[in-house]
Amino acid sequence: MNTTRTRERPDQTRSRAFSKQEVYDAVKNLRRRYVLYYLNREERPIELGELAERIAAWENNIDVDQVSPEQRKSVYSALYQTHLPKLENIGIVTYNRESKQVSFTDGAQNFELYLATDSQTTVPWHKLYVALSGVSAALVVLGWAGIIPLSGFQIAVFVLMLFGITAFAHFYDRHSWQRRFQGATPDLALEFGDSRRFQ
Repeated sequence: MNTTRTRERPDQTRSRAFSKQEVYDAVKNLRRRYVLYYLNREERPIELGELAERIAAWENNIDVDQVSPEQRKSVYSALYQTHLPKLENIGIVTYNRESKQVSFTDGAQNFELYLATDSQTTVPWHKLYVALSGVSAALVVLGWAGIIPLSGFQIAVFVLMLFGITAFAHFYDRHSWQRRFQGATPDLALEFGDSRRFQ
């Protein structure tokens, strides 16, 4: 089988938006999620052999130094022939065939932002904050119109308490999530919307 065929690839230096289908295609496969997770964790270009060993260790629940040549070769071949070309064609990663290094593209930042808006990935705290803003605005209007017997100071204190309690709950929820998944496999520890691409 000839694996040196020419493929059309997107401009790796051009930032672009990703369609929902492209995002799903990228993350629906476990090995591709491992690739993205490891690239993000290391924050540097990764040699394909190192990447294959790390993924083989995760798949077999063993340390990297226990990975057999057969296990490494199996993952290496799958990455080279299937998963890296898939991620390259989408425009998330690039593979340098001379140095054999894998890295994120510049456009991967848009990929992160797209996932951060996916309501299925995190608690929709942004919606709660928007709702609180609406409630606060309504209270100010009602107070200004004299409909509710509260002073401007009392309304301000109430709004600050409301946002403070919500912010604390947001912090606690996030901290609990991170603690719950600490030490878990990368597939379970994927999260979107942090300052990093995947956490």
